[in-house]
Amino acid sequence: MTLRTVMAAICALVALACSPGYEGATISETLPSETGFDAVTTPLVYFCGSLDCHGAPGRNLRLYGSPGRRLDASDVPCGTPTSQAEIDADYQSVVGLEPEVMSAVLRDGGRNPERLTLVRKARGAEKHTGGVVFAKGSDGDLCLIDWIAAQGDQTTVDCDNAIPQNPRPLCVK
Repeated sequence: MTLRTVMAAICALVALACSPGYEGATISETLPSETGFDAVTTPLVYFCGSLDCHGAPGRNLRLYGSPGRRLDASDVPCGTPTSQAEIDADYQSVVGLEPEVMSAVLRDGGRNPERLTLVRKARGAEKHTGGVVFAKGSDGDLCLIDWIAAQGDQTTVDCDNAIPQNPRPLCVK
């Protein structure tokens, strides 16, 4: 062994001995289930996923789906139905906004959901270029809240009712 190799090994051992090591539990968030999110993504993409809103690149909440921005460059708006990959990307985008806050709302059974920027902006309680998207207590609002609070079947009902009977663009339902 050369002197350089011995010195490198000593430096590595000193650095390791001086490292603080484990300092406590890591924070892990409990997020709403991906199961049932396909019902939630439909009204989100319908109302918020246009190419000039949250379908635009560079947004912190980026939504993909049939009526707007597509994840696969070969898909076109209103072409193929929203793919599972797009639903998964939408889920990651939504839960990635404020994971700690979303986890707290979930732990509280959905109480005080206005802690989430997503809810405040959708309700119009905070400045939002898109204005009020889901008025408090509307089917769209309940769709989000039920999903966050893990309300299962009720989420699907509220989300299905969130889109008008004759939606535009017609490719949504």
